[in-house]
Amino acid sequence: MSFKEITHPDHRVILENPTVYVDNEKRGRSGHMSHAMAQFAPGCFIDFNSNCSANRHGGHFPYGWVEYRISRDCGKTYSDVKTLDYSMDCFLDGVHYISVEKAVACDDGTIVAICLRNDATHTYCCEPWSTPTVILSHDEGETWSDPYEMCPHAGRPYDACYHNGAIYVLHYCNEHFLGTDPSHVYRIYKSEDCGKSFRELSVIPFDTLRRGYGSILFDDKGDLHAYAYNEGDECNMDHAVSHDGGKSWEVLAPCFLEKGIRNPQTALVDGVYILHGRAKEVLGFVLYTSKDGNVWDEGIFVEYAPGAGAYYSNNLNLCDENGNFLLIQYSSCYDGKAKVNVMHMNLRVQKDL
Repeated sequence: MSFKEITHPDHRVILENPTVYVDNEKRGRSGHMSHAMAQFAPGCFIDFNSNCSANRHGGHFPYGWVEYRISRDCGKTYSDVKTLDYSMDCFLDGVHYISVEKAVACDDGTIVAICLRNDATHTYCCEPWSTPTVILSHDEGETWSDPYEMCPHAGRPYDACYHNGAIYVLHYCNEHFLGTDPSHVYRIYKSEDCGKSFRELSVIPFDTLRRGYGSILFDDKGDLHAYAYNEGDECNMDHAVSHDGGKSWEVLAPCFLEKGIRNPQTALVDGVYILHGRAKEVLGFVLYTSKDGNVWDEGIFVEYAPGAGAYYSNNLNLCDENGNFLLIQYSSCYDGKAKVNVMHMNLRVQKDL
């Protein structure tokens, strides 16, 4: 089962063999973005993927719609594929293409999908981005509410998490990928009514020039960490921490990452911090570990594939008969360029070596 391992003096991180979750090569499609997952009951979760053209722009853009499946056994088996009607309606209208950027599940079982609206009239079917929207399901993904606008700021909601009965969203207020002026800021939004409404908590005081992508994470002490990608220095990821639930922020020194990072995704498993995403200069899919979420190891390549237009990813904390594990979902090229399958890989932490 072991695929790769990262060994430290007091713990070992074990990556199990990757498996194909969505075989886009077989059906002649691609799967750009929309890797959201959310656990709505113990061992039961919803798993999104995109169904995109493999021909338009090489399969690297969200020209298509969103699908999802349900697992009720921690990912061992899945339901039949369902189409997210909201995304199909938008695709047919031709104004926006929908990506489900993140999803969370509340204590009452409500699934909250946070959607990015890509410009369908643009050549690349992506930016400029419109305002984000939210849809809700109260019946485990069988039906969905009408969409509503999460906030008045156009941009991309890069991350969301659920903590102590509230939803937190990291939204980059920028119609385009990289920051170019002071109006491009990372805002934190919070919902305390299971996704029915959101209010702004704060602006993270990052220098946002040439910044894009981002991730948030609550640690075991209840502190909220925020990370941002720096296109001007791919080996140093911006880092800020909030000790009051996202109301105020302290900007820390950037995190040094030997192999760089793009589209960072973070998690905490049995006291070990996990970071994964594209490596610098599009060299492949990289994964790092840390004891404190600030100082990271040298990282390993899960896949080394220079120039491959892949490795968007997401993760979900789960627990099965063997203990806690992290389900990592990522896109992997099947043509060496930008047409991608969707992969699954489990990560486990072994301690007391």
